[in-house]
Amino acid sequence: MGFLLSKLLPLGLYPLGLALLLQIAGLVTRQRRLGPALSAAGIALLWLAATPLLSRQLVWGLEERAARMTPAPIPRADAVLVLGGGLRPALPPRQGVEVNEAGDRLLRAVALLREGKAPWLLVTGGRVTFMANDPAAGEAALAKVLATSLGVPADRIVTSEEGRNTAEESRALVEVARRRGWTSLLLVTSATHLPRSFATLRRAAGDIRIIPVACDFQLPGRESFGTPTVVGSLLSVLPSAEALVLTTTAMREHLGLLAYRLRGWI
Repeated sequence: MGFLLSKLLPLGLYPLGLALLLQIAGLVTRQRRLGPALSAAGIALLWLAATPLLSRQLVWGLEERAARMTPAPIPRADAVLVLGGGLRPALPPRQGVEVNEAGDRLLRAVALLREGKAPWLLVTGGRVTFMANDPAAGEAALAKVLATSLGVPADRIVTSEEGRNTAEESRALVEVARRRGWTSLLLVTSATHLPRSFATLRRAAGDIRIIPVACDFQLPGRESFGTPTVVGSLLSVLPSAEALVLTTTAMREHLGLLAYRLRGWI
């Protein structure tokens, strides 16, 4: 029940959910002045959250932090740890395991193995579903299938299917590392997710060294973004579905950081 609530409650704090709640409150309230004000607040919130101007600032704040955290050059470690969240199961009509936007996580991890940064690949992701009779396998199993198809020997891949969120995964991963005598891990995950996952894993790791490696950057750096034109400036303040997704992603990470601090997980 606690895990289910952790998935449901934040929906009312994300821009779309909060804007809809304000709209509903505006419709059901009996106060003549308050109703239109709540509805207007909902529309304004949704418009603001869906503007590229705001979404870029929020994402840059996380991704620039992640870029600074990633060492150059990346040192060697005992294993490359790639967090789940980037794969789609091989269910029809798909012909095999497919990657989504966060699929860069596994691709980056495989690249680090090929560069000789570690001898082991540690993949994570349990089976989390809210559907009855869901045939999809856990993401760790999917990652192993895809990694072997990319040339990683199966006997070099370690899977951890325990944990349904970053905090639970971190505790399970530390146990795996200790059982195998590993003293250092390269943590590979999306740049927006790296600050929270690194803080959580480092707290759980104790004397195990965690080396953060960012990938899956949603935006080019500010210095590479170019100079906006008049049309570009106009589009920056007009709402778009893509910008709303980016804003929600950034807010999920900021709210996650706050929640994890309150619970003592970081």
